[in-house]
Amino acid sequence: MKIESNPLSLLKKNWIMFVFIAICLLIPIAVKTDYVIRIMIEVFFFGALGTAWNIIGGFGRQTSWASSSFFAVGAYTGMLMFLRLGGVLPWFSVFVGMAISVVMAIIIGLPCFRMRGVYFAIATIASAAIVRQLLLYFKEFTGGSLGLAFRVRTGNDLLTLSFESERAYYYVAFIWMLITVFVTVLVNRFKLGYYLKAIREEEDAAESLGIRASRVKLTAFIISAMLLSATGTLYAFKVGYIDPTLVASHDMSIRIGITAILGGMGTIWGPVMGAFLAVPMLEISNYYLSDLGKGGAGYALYGLLIVLVVLFRPNGIISFFTDWRDRRESRKKELTQNAGKEKA
Repeated sequence: MKIESNPLSLLKKNWIMFVFIAICLLIPIAVKTDYVIRIMIEVFFFGALGTAWNIIGGFGRQTSWASSSFFAVGAYTGMLMFLRLGGVLPWFSVFVGMAISVVMAIIIGLPCFRMRGVYFAIATIASAAIVRQLLLYFKEFTGGSLGLAFRVRTGNDLLTLSFESERAYYYVAFIWMLITVFVTVLVNRFKLGYYLKAIREEEDAAESLGIRASRVKLTAFIISAMLLSATGTLYAFKVGYIDPTLVASHDMSIRIGITAILGGMGTIWGPVMGAFLAVPMLEISNYYLSDLGKGGAGYALYGLLIVLVVLFRPNGIISFFTDWRDRRESRKKELTQNAGKEKA
């Protein structure tokens, strides 16, 4: 992996990223409304979830709808260990949840990756449904359909992720989203990323070159599961309540996948951009159309906007930026060639 050693060159190549980070860091200072901060926290969490899904669903084009299962494992592990084991800190339980997710990813992945395309997607849907039913069945342990909830927590404590202000959790969610993006950068730049792209383009051809497709896909699936689980733990301590419908539903898997698809699958920042579009869009449509169609008008408009984005920007909204960048590079190259001809 090539690492840029010149800070000025790094800043010049990635100035948009640094501006974005600076703006996000300043939002809690400039914005006084807690509602906006709560929406931004949701954006960051779904940005992290979409980025985690993108590792297997974007780079490898393996459409998995089992994301909510790993998200639920992290949420329930953190909540159960805190409530039932004398207040185990989330910074410890997050690793326990990740370990459980690794085992579950192997159990799901080994048989499911023998299938391809729509058959793989259907298998992951079935896997997620099984996990949700298990959470409902063992209600003495998981709380069943009623879920689990914290008692009222007061004070500010980073160790237990308990904050009186939404702004503190804003930075926790933002930093975690950046960490997931960094992990994606590492995956993309090392051999795993190249292997996934080769499998995405033509799996049989990749295997003929010596790439063990099943092992590569399983590795990516495990990394994705670990990130989804860790996000689930942090999310559970933020909202203070979880149930199978909230964290283990098929709707949650769909929302995670749509975040990456809208933003741009197989790109680094696409899922983050998708979160900045999908989350506020759903909030705004529900707010202004909550009284129409018994609350369904907001979801209808949300679905319509998703369809329009997919129709007119099938590569995601990040394609606005990539198209502009390509035109700019093409124009620059053209000017350089013209300048060379004039000198000749």
